[in-house]
Amino acid sequence: MIKLVYVIVRRADMSAAAFRDYWLTRHGPLVAAQAQALKLRKYVQSHPFDDPASEAMRAVRGMRGPADGLTEVWWDSLEDFQSVYGTPEGAEAGRILAEDEAKFIDFEKSAVFLTQEHLIFDHTGGKGPGPEAVKATYLLTRRDDLTQARCHETWLNDHGPLVASFAGPLSMAKYVQSHAIAPDVNAGIQAGRNYEPPLDGITEVWVNSLEEMGAGGDAARDGAAALVEDERRFVQMDKSRLFLTREHVIFDHTR
Repeated sequence: MIKLVYVIVRRADMSAAAFRDYWLTRHGPLVAAQAQALKLRKYVQSHPFDDPASEAMRAVRGMRGPADGLTEVWWDSLEDFQSVYGTPEGAEAGRILAEDEAKFIDFEKSAVFLTQEHLIFDHTGGKGPGPEAVKATYLLTRRDDLTQARCHETWLNDHGPLVASFAGPLSMAKYVQSHAIAPDVNAGIQAGRNYEPPLDGITEVWVNSLEEMGAGGDAARDGAAALVEDERRFVQMDKSRLFLTREHVIFDHTR
């Protein structure tokens, strides 16, 4: 499967509360109604929330502020994604969603790109995190002196196992890396609405609750410091973002 990632910044004339309500209660059902025409397999919204932990994680890294939200949409294959908009049904569904997105999204400050997921670990037994779970959402731009291939290699082969080694002290339930793919396709998506340039990927780390997140003591602090130091090998911190979110699964037709 492939996953489209949509880093959303809301329109300047819309409050954060109005944006979240419209996105969840109006746009979410509209996407669900177009799922068959667009061959969508799964659709998740991740809504940021205010917490001192978010600011603390950004401050130690020198990162950008949070986006207003993150959409993730799954297709069975890149071929499905590329072909579906060429059908009359797909083209009409795409038009409907694009018109609605213009009501609440600032396209020029948002970014859209295709990715491939890499599951590093899942300590939930495949059941997924619990109802109180929070997700650290890390929007990653590679260091200026690295190729994307080198960034992805370091991230997956070096950093992934390092994160896994600290999963216990840091109370991590699940960890997924999503690496940007299909650069020519992503460039076309960007040009279509003058989006920001596509990122190099995203990291998502689930913790079962905020209480667990802060309960690791010295071992957790040491682990977090080690991870930040390692991230500097491949992440351009001042171009990346990190914030806490809660997921809303609008539909999942993969189960």
